[in-house]
Amino acid sequence: MDHTRSSRVIDEYKDTKYLIVGKWGLVSDTFSVYSITGDILAKVRQQSMGTTPKFDIFFLHQFVGSSVINISMHYTTIFINGLNWLVIGNQEKQSYTIWHRREKIATIKSYGQSDQIIRLIKVDTFKHEPLVVAIAAILNHPSLVHTSRIKLRDLGTLAAKPNPNWENSQPFHFKCQTILKSKRKQE
Repeated sequence: MDHTRSSRVIDEYKDTKYLIVGKWGLVSDTFSVYSITGDILAKVRQQSMGTTPKFDIFFLHQFVGSSVINISMHYTTIFINGLNWLVIGNQEKQSYTIWHRREKIATIKSYGQSDQIIRLIKVDTFKHEPLVVAIAAILNHPSLVHTSRIKLRDLGTLAAKPNPNWENSQPFHFKCQTILKSKRKQE
C-alpha cells in the first residue's frame, strides 16, 4: 500500500480475505484492515512524521500498542509496546521476522515484480493475521522502503514446489503487492 491507496488481500483462489484502506504521511492519518464483511479488524494511526514515524495500533477497536522504530545502516527493528512484539529485519532485502518473547509470530519476505514489492507472509495463527497485515503495511511506509537501496529477489525465481514447512499454510496477498501465508492452528 502506498500513502493514499487501498489494497485487497486475496487468497490463492483470488477470493478477497481483507481490505486495507486509508492513507499516511501526516500526523493522525490512518489506515484500516477490514474483514470481508466490512468490520474493522485492525487500525493504524500515524502519530509522528520523519525518518522514524510512530504509529498507534488498534485491534478490534481497542488500543494494543505503539510502534518504536529504530533504523540502522542495514537493519530495522520495530518494537510494538503493548503487544511486546519485536519486528526485526534487513532493510535492503526487506525480510522481517516478528517475535513475541521467544515465540515466532510471523515472517515477512519481500520479492520484486516489475516496479512493485510483493510481501510473502507466514503467520502462526489465524487470530494474528489482521495485525500482521497491518504491520506489513507499515513496512511499506516510504521512510522504511528506500527503493534505490533495496536488493530483492525476483518473484519469478521462487521455487514452484511448496516449502514443506508451509504445507498447511493459506496464501493471501495484497493486490499486486503482498502475499500472506497463514498457518492456522486448531484452537
